[in-house]
Amino acid sequence: MAQIHVIGRITADLELKTSERNNPYVRFDIAENIGSRQNLHTQYFQICAWGEDANRLMRARAKKGSLIWVTGSLELEPYTKRDGVTIDKRMKVLLDNWGFIPVGGAKASKEAPAPDPEMTSHSKTEVIDGDRDSLPG
Repeated sequence: MAQIHVIGRITADLELKTSERNNPYVRFDIAENIGSRQNLHTQYFQICAWGEDANRLMRARAKKGSLIWVTGSLELEPYTKRDGVTIDKRMKVLLDNWGFIPVGGAKASKEAPAPDPEMTSHSKTEVIDGDRDSLPG
């Protein structure tokens, strides 16, 4: 399973939905600019979050234009384009964790949503020293 860490901007406002099994979820795209100067281009990732992760995104008021980081499992997924005929592939990330990226100075800090205490405690990362500790299985 491929793990990925992406930084990008949310491309549309989020909408919390409920699955057939009554689980909350949110699906949205983020745009990441890669390359430099004449090679600069944008690639898109579809992000899927369920349960508490979806609720955290909504409580934090993540929205179109928010600059976020996302970690998760990467899947290459086939889909049918809007023309109903053409089949293409998209990169889908099954969200494990996320957070806002601070942008700019004082103006940006006024616009940034207040951090969610659950988000802060949820995003702590355990450090593993590969020479001394065995890796998790």
